Amino acid sequence: MTARVVSLASEDAGDPRMGGTAAERVAAVAELTQTAWTLSKRPLPTYTRATMPVVVTTLARHTTVD
Repeated sequence: MTARVVSLASEDAGDPRMGGTAAERVAAVAELTQTAWTLSKRPLPTYTRATMPVVVTTLARHTTVD
């Protein structure tokens, strides 16, 4: 699989270059996720969706004014 990384502010960010069906795109995400976990040399998480460690927050709480 070939992947590219572009800044979200870049004009290229609007060019998805990922065609295919929804199932093919989901399969690509699954493959990229597996590859990322493998490269991190960490085990895949074993928690359930109900016990995921998350924090609900808002963008306003993370906005800084310089």
